[in-house]
Amino acid sequence: MLDTGNTDKQSKRTHLCVMIEQNENKFYIPLRNNLGADVRKFGRIGHAVPSMKREKAGLDYRYALIVNDESYIELQKEKKIPRSQYQKIKADYETIQMEFAVYLNGFVKALKKGRNEKEPLYKESSLINFSKELMN
Repeated sequence: MLDTGNTDKQSKRTHLCVMIEQNENKFYIPLRNNLGADVRKFGRIGHAVPSMKREKAGLDYRYALIVNDESYIELQKEKKIPRSQYQKIKADYETIQMEFAVYLNGFVKALKKGRNEKEPLYKESSLINFSKELMN
């Protein structure tokens, strides 16, 4: 994304994400190596997707990005994650969509009230960078 048009350079550091379409936006939820507990005392931050080597891996709703211009996205051409993680994401996709919708709706509600930076569930969220897209 930082070097548009240079896919060779972009491909050196990949971020694996799951795409979810909601409210006319395409959200890319990153797979992180160390999500930790997907449910914290203040709420659900993501969806656990453990692997043999990364027991605490998971999709992190807090760091979702809106990327509506697909020219910034490079589709996966080769296997980048273990089959077990891929199968779990595929099997849980509807659950992930519902969980993310709950997170997103809560974030937007907190944003409208000006509380997103005060509420523990939302204060770390990268979604603050997409206020314009979320308020439409």
